[in-house]
Amino acid sequence: MQPTYTIFAGVNGSGKSTLYNMKYIPHDNLGVRINSDEILVANGGDWRNTKDQAEAMKETVRLIKDCIKKGISFNQETTLSGRSIINNILNAKKSGFKIKLHYIGLESSKLAIQRVADRVSKGGHGIPKEDIERRYNTSLSNLKEVMPLVDNLYIYDNSTYMNLQKVAQLDGSNIIILNYDCNWIKNIIADTIIPLD
Repeated sequence: MQPTYTIFAGVNGSGKSTLYNMKYIPHDNLGVRINSDEILVANGGDWRNTKDQAEAMKETVRLIKDCIKKGISFNQETTLSGRSIINNILNAKKSGFKIKLHYIGLESSKLAIQRVADRVSKGGHGIPKEDIERRYNTSLSNLKEVMPLVDNLYIYDNSTYMNLQKVAQLDGSNIIILNYDCNWIKNIIADTIIPLD
């Protein structure tokens, strides 16, 4: 069976873990779960400690390389804001993996900052405001870059609290818009849209 690399992507606070934990995402072929935040907690680390963060990231990189090398299906959460995730996709594809991308977006970086602040108030991990602002646009730009590399793409809007909605999906080499009320997605996929009649 072809191994699968499943990616849950979106800026900090978008709802990646929420989507992963939802019942309508089939977990039968998600394989090994690789999440640096979960690794940090499992190692007894503190999200405010940069050394602990670095150790969790090193473990994440090691696990990803190991899964690709051994052809083991795995899933990962990412902000999609760095070059390493794009390299992971390219390496996995070259190694025969099927690539599935679930992208969760928000209408603004301001909303992402608010969601992270809410998470921290409930005991969750925080992210500096300036990092979220920088990652917001980079993540959307990288989404456009990786779209041609993935086999399956599902795009969700989570701007309305507790109302995550699928707004677009990949059909062959074209994107189908499922919800025209989602403004942030229109600019990202304007060149590849097929209207849903």
